[in-house]
Amino acid sequence: MQLAFGWYNIIELLFCLVALWMGIRDLQGKDPPIHTFFNQYDSDPEYRAMWQKKNGVWEIFNAMVLASSQFLGNFPTLSNGVRTITVIVDVIYLILYEIWEHSAD
Repeated sequence: MQLAFGWYNIIELLFCLVALWMGIRDLQGKDPPIHTFFNQYDSDPEYRAMWQKKNGVWEIFNAMVLASSQFLGNFPTLSNGVRTITVIVDVIYLILYEIWEHSAD
C-alpha cells in the first residue's frame, strides 16, 4: 500500500501544526512552555505582551506558508516565490527583533 503523502510531507505538516499551536498560545497570552533565567518575559509584563502578539502572528504566518507550500508542489514558480517571500519576511522580523532588543543598550 502506497501513501498519498510521503514521510517528509507528514513530518512537515506536524511541524506546521506545532507552529500553529505555539502561535495561538502566544496570541492568547499564555506562558511560554520553557522558562529560562535570561527570559525578559518574567520581568516586564508590557514587554511580554507586545512580543507575544508579534511572535504569535509570526508563528501562525510561518505555519500557514509551510502548510500551503505542501499543496503548491505542482506550481514550482509559485511555491518558490512564496518560500522566498517568507524567508525575506523572517529575516526582516529577526533583524527588527534584534534591533529592538539592543536599543536599550
